[in-house]
This record gives sequence, structure tokens and C-alpha cells, in this order.
Amino acid sequence: MNTSNWIPPINGVVKINVDGSYNEDTNHFGNDIVLRDYIGTCLGIKGRSGDEALNPEAVECMTVIEALSWAKDLKYTRIEIEANGKLVIESINGKILPIQCENKNLIKEIKHLISSFLFCEFIHVSHDDNQVEDVVAKHVRKKEILILSVENFNPGICGLLPKDHNPC
Repeated sequence: MNTSNWIPPINGVVKINVDGSYNEDTNHFGNDIVLRDYIGTCLGIKGRSGDEALNPEAVECMTVIEALSWAKDLKYTRIEIEANGKLVIESINGKILPIQCENKNLIKEIKHLISSFLFCEFIHVSHDDNQVEDVVAKHVRKKEILILSVENFNPGICGLLPKDHNPC
């Protein structure tokens, strides 16, 4: 794993890194969501696998929806979501709309969920700056497991988080 340039959010904002892993041959996917605060403390990790995805963008959209729903359930009001799915992030931010037709309803659902938050920002990051999520999403997809932790984190995942954090 290369060193990333993960940057913590400002105080009072929860950063949510998301990633999806998709197998084109089987339509099987895995996703990962990591919640961290302004000092990089992990507040929660969630991942799941499934096989209802149509394409990689659908997986990214479903992961963002799951992240927004989870943040809402946890009563966070100020969030920042980072993902390496550039097309999805740009579609959410309204910069472009070339996302595949079957994913447009997912984008609409995302935009509806955004209204639940006082502050909600979407940022595209490079694959290198979303490495922890990539590793966990692939693991979840391949092992077909469910991860949900808000405490007592898996030591393997905890070991990855500091490698992702380079304070300014």
C-alpha cells in the first residue's frame, strides 16, 4: 500500500470515505464505508457484498446511498464524502450528467438524501488516496461478508488507517 494524502475534515465535520469493488463477470460487488473525524479517529466501518449491481458506477452510487443513510441514522449533520468514482461524484455535484441511464435514479436518490444534512460535500479523490476503502471493499466482495463496526474494530483494518492519514 502506498502512502496516501488523506486529509482530515475540519472540526465538526465527519469525513466518509467510500469505495466499491465490482466483478464484471459475475456482477458481484463489495463496498466499504469508513467514518473518521477531524483528527483521523475512526468512528465506524461498514461493508457488505451483494450481486445485484449492473456496473461499477451503480456500485459507487449504492455505496454513497448507504453512506448517507448510515450517517443520517447516526445523526451526523455535517459530512464530507470522498470517493474515487469520478463520474459518480461529478454527477452528484451536477458538473456532468453522462452517467449511465440506469444509474440516474440512484443519483436522484442521493440528491434527496443530501437534504437531510446541514452540510454535505462530495469530493473526488484519486485511487491512491482511497486505498483503505479499496482494500476493504475487495475483501468484502471476495469473502462475501458483512462488516459493521462502531467500536472494537478489526485489527487488520485499524492497521491500515494510519497509513492513510498524512496530517498537514
